[in-house]
Amino acid sequence: MTAQTLSPQNRILSRLPDRSVLAIWNNPIVWKNFRSRMRAQALFHLLLVFIVATFMTFTIYGGVDRFQEDSVAAARSAILPLGILQWLILMLSATGRISSGIIHERVTGTIEYTRLTPMSPMAKVVGYLFGLPVREYIAFAMTMPFMVFLLIRGEIPLSASVPVYLIFFTSAILYHMVGMVLGLVLKEWRMSVVFTIAVVIVINWVLPMFSFLGFPFLQYLTIRPVVVEQIFPYLAEGAPLDSGLPELFAATTSQVRFFIWEVSTLSFSLILQAGFIFTFGLMVYRKWEDSFSHSLSKAYALVFYVGLQIFCIGTLWPNLTFDLDAAATLGLVADDSFAENFAFVIPLVFGFFSLVCVCWLIYVITPSHDEYRSGLLRARKLGQLDGRGLFQFDDHAGSLMATSLLAILSFFFVSIVQGVMINAGPLSELSPVFLDFVKLPLVVALVSFYFYVSLEYLQLSRFALLFLLVWIVPILLSVFLAVVFATEETVLYISAISPLTLITLAAQGLLNADIIDDDLSFVSNAYWFGSAVVMALTTFLGYKMKLQKDNIRARLVAEY
Repeated sequence: MTAQTLSPQNRILSRLPDRSVLAIWNNPIVWKNFRSRMRAQALFHLLLVFIVATFMTFTIYGGVDRFQEDSVAAARSAILPLGILQWLILMLSATGRISSGIIHERVTGTIEYTRLTPMSPMAKVVGYLFGLPVREYIAFAMTMPFMVFLLIRGEIPLSASVPVYLIFFTSAILYHMVGMVLGLVLKEWRMSVVFTIAVVIVINWVLPMFSFLGFPFLQYLTIRPVVVEQIFPYLAEGAPLDSGLPELFAATTSQVRFFIWEVSTLSFSLILQAGFIFTFGLMVYRKWEDSFSHSLSKAYALVFYVGLQIFCIGTLWPNLTFDLDAAATLGLVADDSFAENFAFVIPLVFGFFSLVCVCWLIYVITPSHDEYRSGLLRARKLGQLDGRGLFQFDDHAGSLMATSLLAILSFFFVSIVQGVMINAGPLSELSPVFLDFVKLPLVVALVSFYFYVSLEYLQLSRFALLFLLVWIVPILLSVFLAVVFATEETVLYISAISPLTLITLAAQGLLNADIIDDDLSFVSNAYWFGSAVVMALTTFLGYKMKLQKDNIRARLVAEY
C-alpha cells in the first residue's frame, strides 16, 4: 500500500517516527484525547474552574485590600489559595485521569491497537502523558491569568515565581508517570483513581513528616521546599502571615545539606525528581516496547537502589554526624535521652526505608511461574538454554542473584548509617559489640530473602495470605495476649515472628551495651528467636521454590 492510498490519519502515523517525540502538537494520541475530552460537556467543568478561580481571587484580594488598604498584601494573601486550586487540578485530578484513562484503554483493547501503530514507544508515552489530562491542562491554563495578576500586584519577582512553577511542572509530570505506571498495573479503573490520588496525597502530606525524624530526603519529591524558599519570604512581609514562622521555614530549607556540600533547593529537587521521572518513564517505555517484559531490568533495579540510597544518606548526613556535646553547650539537648532517641529512631526508620525499597524492587523484577516457563521455552527455542537455566539477569529468570546483591547493598548501607553515628555522631559514647552492631543490617538482609522466596514461590495471591498470617497476625495476637494476661515478656517471642517486630527489636541492638540491663535480656532473646523462625521459613520456602523450578524445567524438557 502506497502513501497516497493511506487515509490522512494513517499518513500522519506513518510519518511520525521521523518526527521528534517532543512535538506534542503533532502527536495523534494527544489529538485523539483532545477531541474526545473537549466536547460540549467539557464546557461545564471549564466554566466551573473559571468561576471558582474568579471568586477566590477577587474575593480574597478585594476583601483584604478593602480592610487593610494595601493592594500588595491583598494580592499576596490570594496567592496560596489559588495555588492550592492549581495543585488540585494538575496534581490530583490530572494524575487520576491518567490512571483511569490507561485502564480504560486496556479494557476496551484500544491500547493493543495503539501498540501496533508505527509510533515509537516514547511517542506513545508522551502522547498519553499529555493527551489523557488535556482538559485539566486547559483548566490549569485558565487559572494562570489570575495567578499572573496576583504575582504582579503582589510584587513577586520572576526570580521567585519561575523556579516555583518549574518544580511545579516537574512534580506534576512525576505524579503523572506514577499514575501511568499504576494504570498499567491495576485492573479496576475506580480503584486505580482512588489509589493513585491516595499515593499523591501520601507523597505530599505524609512522607514529608519524616523530616521531623531527621529524614528530609522525601520532602524534595514535592513542591513544598521550593515554595517555602522562594514565595514564603514575600508572604511573610504581609500582615496575614506576619508570624515569623515562614521565615524560619525558609531559612531551614534555603540550602540542602548533601553530605558535606550545600546544594540549592531547586537544583536538588530537580535532580531527584528527574531521576524518578526517568525511572517511571523507563517502566512505561519497557511495557510499551514489550508487554511481556518486566517494568525494570534487574541491572537497572540495582543501579536505582544505589542511587536512591546515596541521595537518602546524603541528606541524612548532618543528622548522622550531629555533635551531641556542641548541642548540649548551646542548650539544644537537656539530657542523654536525645542520644537514646537518635539511636533508636534513625536506624529504625532507615532500616524500614531500605527494606520497603528492596521489597518493591523485588516485586517489580520477580517473574511469575508462567513468565519463568515462557523464558525457558524462549531460551530453548533460541538455543540459549544451558544446564544451569536462564541467565540470572534475564527478565524471566528468578531474582536470586539480584536479591542477593540488594541484600548485600542493604547490609552495607545500614552499616554505614550506624557506623557514622557511632564514630562521628551522637552515639560516639556508645560501644556496642560487633554482634549487636550487625543485628539490624543482618535482619534487613534476611527479611529481603524471606520476602523474595515467599513471593516467587507463592506468587502474589498466596503471598498476601502469608503476609497477613505471618507478618500481621503475630503482632495483633501478642498485643491481645499482653493486654488480657499481662505477660509482655512471653508474648514478645510471638510478636518476634513478624519481620516488622524483628526489625524493631534489631534497631535496639546499639542500646544493649549501655542502656538495656539484665532484666531486659528477653528483648535480645526474642530477637534471636524471631530470626531463627524467619531463617527456618526462608530455608523451607527456598527449598520448595527450587523443587518447583526443577519440576518446571523437567516438564519443559519432557514436552519439547
